[in-house]
Amino acid sequence: MHTALIDNRTLAAQPTAVRRTVLRPGEAAVWISMTLREIAEALRCRRIVPSGFPFSRRHPAPDGMVVVEAGFPLALPVVTDGATQACELPAGPVAVTTHHGPYDKIDATHDLIADWLREHGARPAGDPWEIYHSPPIGSPDDWHTEIVQPFQPIG
Repeated sequence: MHTALIDNRTLAAQPTAVRRTVLRPGEAAVWISMTLREIAEALRCRRIVPSGFPFSRRHPAPDGMVVVEAGFPLALPVVTDGATQACELPAGPVAVTTHHGPYDKIDATHDLIADWLREHGARPAGDPWEIYHSPPIGSPDDWHTEIVQPFQPIG
């Protein structure tokens, strides 16, 4: 695994088209892959072109479950079709880095961001999201996943 340096950025709010579900943590990868294909097809049928790479984010739920959201950024908000919902990624300061390598090693990259926040007197301000810059095909050593963690200064 090779991880780039952590970058401090300020983002504008980003409209998205997403689907959400509640799963056991081990079920998320298969659901995300299937759901991203379904959303991409739904957007294509409506002639909506995503404005960036697909993403997912997770939020802990009771009983060891996790709320999983997967989708695509859009240039403008969309009217939902029932299964796909309009949402947005939040505006504000974020810590960003890229995880290079297999997805089963990504927790170490999330830990690096947590360390960076502590060292810079900040704390998470919401759930991080992962942006998938390469599909999970080919050698896992070649996969690139950008991690975006919203934060706020402490104090």
